[in-house]
Amino acid sequence: MKRYIEILVFWWVCSCAVSVAAQDSQPRIRFGLQVAQQHTTVEELQEIWKEAEALGFDSLWTNDHLLPSVGPTDAANLEAWTLLAAMAVVTSRVQIGTLVSSNTFRHPAVLAKMATTIDHLSRGRFVLGIGAGWFAREHEAYGIPFPPLAQRAAELAEALHVITHLWGAAPTVTFKGRYYTLVEAPFMPKPLQQPHPPIMIGGIGEKRILPLVARYAQMWNIPNLPPDQIAAKNTALERYCREIGRNCAEIERSYLTPLYLKADPAEVHALLERIADLRKVSVEEVRSSVLAGDPVAVRQQLQTYIDAGVTHFIINLRRPGLYDREGVRLFAKEVMPAFRGNR
Repeated sequence: MKRYIEILVFWWVCSCAVSVAAQDSQPRIRFGLQVAQQHTTVEELQEIWKEAEALGFDSLWTNDHLLPSVGPTDAANLEAWTLLAAMAVVTSRVQIGTLVSSNTFRHPAVLAKMATTIDHLSRGRFVLGIGAGWFAREHEAYGIPFPPLAQRAAELAEALHVITHLWGAAPTVTFKGRYYTLVEAPFMPKPLQQPHPPIMIGGIGEKRILPLVARYAQMWNIPNLPPDQIAAKNTALERYCREIGRNCAEIERSYLTPLYLKADPAEVHALLERIADLRKVSVEEVRSSVLAGDPVAVRQQLQTYIDAGVTHFIINLRRPGLYDREGVRLFAKEVMPAFRGNR
């Protein structure tokens, strides 16, 4: 009998160890909100930021546009980086950043200074989201050069080199590139986060953007793709990481998506029908790359993205038409807790 009990105890200890190891091996799932600062006011944005933190979201993002990206382009649109400074002092826990900043708007040395200031204001909660830029109309409206994609990607590559070197330990940086030049440039203070704030690169271009993700990014943002296509892009990124000897698991995969969450599935279907009619596509096409349904359906959808490698879901809130704060509250209450066991 004594021997039997010893065997049972040994089996129980081993089972617990396996369970803990399995739990530790699960990905850490995080949730964020991108609150597009268009067709809105500073007061409304501040309310949403505070509530997002209280609801338990992990990250909070602005977009970086000079004109509204949807709806009338002559409507109110607030600037991303000055809003980040306000966000840094209104919140205390969430990561904050741009999703993503257009490299075409600012010289990388100026951007590095701005980013470092936000890192200090937020006490080390800042993420530099950056991309090559895509919205031609805002460049045309304000006379900002908008070169072809190949040049924008090359400029982004140089900008990332400049920013990371300015953030480094060297007291000055000299650099002569095709697009940017630094001459014994000092840079103080350095960021609070060391070796530097996390860098998020947005985009899915396999020829130009994914190699930059592999080399520079701690976070990679994927816009509106179905899970099977995300898995294919993930395979391409892993290939680039192997080529430079980097562990691809170090890069967090985030997914930016609208959320259409209602307790009644019929309400969601009616909403998707209206969106499909506006876009001149099928309801199935709309549904394939967004989170839509009741809480049970959305939890199932999230799992398919997790299976494709996504570990950070960022809900895109924007006007006109959708600052669905009730949907966000329902998401925080009925969906997020189901994945908190992975943390």
